[in-house]
Amino acid sequence: MLQVQKQISVAIFASGTGSNAEALIRLSRLNTSYYKVVMVLTNKEQAGIYEVANRMHIPIEYLTDPKDSSRMGELLQKNNVQVIALAGYLRLLPADIVRHFDGRIINIHPSLLPEYGGRGMYGDTIHMAIYNDKKPYTGITVHYVDEYFDTGSGLCQSKISINECDTVEKIAEKVKKVEHEVYPLMLNQLCKIIYSQQ
Repeated sequence: MLQVQKQISVAIFASGTGSNAEALIRLSRLNTSYYKVVMVLTNKEQAGIYEVANRMHIPIEYLTDPKDSSRMGELLQKNNVQVIALAGYLRLLPADIVRHFDGRIINIHPSLLPEYGGRGMYGDTIHMAIYNDKKPYTGITVHYVDEYFDTGSGLCQSKISINECDTVEKIAEKVKKVEHEVYPLMLNQLCKIIYSQQ
């Protein structure tokens, strides 16, 4: 079994329950992982991500002002962060952070972008729109992050059939399951490429 010698250091940005963050952390602890989660940053004081970070012994920092790029940059530099993974983080990143980490920030979105993307489109808002539009399918998109909502170039998409889902909750559950499988693998793939270039 491959044992990666030196892992790429990753910061997870999260605003919600932290289920995707937990999936990312779990994969990071396998021998075959090319990344190590060194910290979590959140813009919410009461988010469920605190419970996940504490349970999994990952340092977590609260950003009082998510637009304060100097504070964000300080924290990232202090922890030698090389890659950022957004996991339900609901704020735009400051432009200078995006530029500094160009090609090293990724996000997961619970639809097949560009459908159901943009400002205000996240979580159950998306699932409700898809349910109301009576779509037979939905999906997820893993993409690079730029200075706007959901417009960065795509890394991968997975289409998900939801014909049998008769509630918004069932759609959300099915999408979440695929997110937890695909996102850690895509982050690992990106970190493997960065690792090979060092």
